[in-house]
Amino acid sequence: MITRRSLLIGSAAAATGVALAPTAQAAACGPDVELRASPNLAVTVRTRSGWGADESYRFKDGKEIWPPEYFKAQTLTVHHEGAGTGGDPAARVRGIHKLQAVDNGWGDIGYHLLIGSDGVIFEGRWSGDDCVPVFAGTGVNPVNAAHVVNYNAANIGICLINNLSTVEPTAAALESLAKVAAVLSVRCGLDPLGTTNYVNPLLPDKRKTVPTMSLHREWVATECPGAKLVPKMTQVKARVAELVKASR
Repeated sequence: MITRRSLLIGSAAAATGVALAPTAQAAACGPDVELRASPNLAVTVRTRSGWGADESYRFKDGKEIWPPEYFKAQTLTVHHEGAGTGGDPAARVRGIHKLQAVDNGWGDIGYHLLIGSDGVIFEGRWSGDDCVPVFAGTGVNPVNAAHVVNYNAANIGICLINNLSTVEPTAAALESLAKVAAVLSVRCGLDPLGTTNYVNPLLPDKRKTVPTMSLHREWVATECPGAKLVPKMTQVKARVAELVKASR
């Protein structure tokens, strides 16, 4: 769970203002889009329009609070919401969005993607007007986000909604996690069973050797992504590798 403005460390653009009008993306994209890695590997993602993102959060005095930057992906990191259980997943995403974008003052949500207990995958951080989650168009470099302090750039963050310290992740959520991680792995050229010597491209002194598909707790001292999810991650990673292999 993200609770501090400091998680934006690593984004040089977070403190700058780029003069822009609020985007028309919310009206143009429709409720769902496909995020594809290969002809036979894709997932459906509920767009920001689909879950009801308030795009005005991204702007202050006509300037974008947190303009996007893009970096070659090095890792994927799995999180859980860490608060509350149940309820409508889209409403939960809207709540996280307001907490991080408005209450924390970031201007946007800190995760690239979120996954509901029903298995629906939600677009997180805004990455452009092209209706492609995580990336800019056909590019393979993810937008910079804010989910692991000091280790954000080039690190794709996926958050499972609910407090997985107290409730079990659903089979639907785990399968969606595996599928979207497979798509991201293929698109970004990552080995989900490998190890990465991560170097923050914005803060080169911030380095860490982690699993390429890692858990938040493997970066910093935290319970995230929850004691109920952690034991299942070996199986999830095996499923990711299976999907990656089948896509070739």
